[in-house]
Amino acid sequence: MKTRKSIRSYKSDKPGPEDQKKIINHINKDHKTIFNSKLRFEFIHVSGLDSGDLKNPGTYGIINGAKYFIAGIIDENRKRQYSLIDFGYVFEKIILFITDLGFGTCWLGATFNKKGFSKRITLKENEIIPGISPVGVKSEKRHFKGSFVRALAGSSNRKAWDKLFFSGSFLNPLEESDCGPYRETLEMVRIAPSASNLQPWRIIKERDKNVFHFFIYRSKFYQRSLLYSNLKYVDIGITLCHFELAAAELNLKGKWEVQDGIRENKDYNIPSNVDYVISWNGCLY
Repeated sequence: MKTRKSIRSYKSDKPGPEDQKKIINHINKDHKTIFNSKLRFEFIHVSGLDSGDLKNPGTYGIINGAKYFIAGIIDENRKRQYSLIDFGYVFEKIILFITDLGFGTCWLGATFNKKGFSKRITLKENEIIPGISPVGVKSEKRHFKGSFVRALAGSSNRKAWDKLFFSGSFLNPLEESDCGPYRETLEMVRIAPSASNLQPWRIIKERDKNVFHFFIYRSKFYQRSLLYSNLKYVDIGITLCHFELAAAELNLKGKWEVQDGIRENKDYNIPSNVDYVISWNGCLY
């Protein structure tokens, strides 16, 4: 997770056939989700598409040279926010798998032309594409626009601990020394990618318990349109992926559960623009 970076300039001849087969086999397997959403993924070769299908406000313009993409598809008839969370959760696992194969990727949620990519995907009724990623080998030449977008997104910056993590209440920032075995797990959450690097997740750790409540912070950025509003749910899914994978790596056992009464509990001092999502219960083992 620490080694993965967003790549915006690619060599156009990779991945080769053997690696393509590995990627396709992986994305087609049965992926476990948290909220039991129905997801599917497709590997796309964009050669032959008209350039107008891929131009701004589409992917081409911030992504250069990539010929291969992975697209995620969800059923929007199901509870959209939970499908988007599950999409972020699974797609980040796919991204990390591709990183382990040695290829570059770049999350694209609001900056790609859905109409253009839909020409390579047979969408069923009520299906939508919430996000895609190019797949390939990094080009040594960095294009100005890719560098500019990187700067705008703040991809080298992350919020400090006291802005994201809290102890028992939103009034009490969580000290790293109070995290016990979960310090590294929360650090993997802190460095997770998000739209424009807004990091909408907030986490309360129960005092003296390995129980973590995950929340969404609704900033004004996400109110710009439905498109941007959807991104916060995808970002939370990415966060849940990072937390779970890091916990597994450290052999910290637990499970996801939606707990009753979190929003109503005044001891948490939850701001009005913050919504409860789910909890990690590590006290069961």
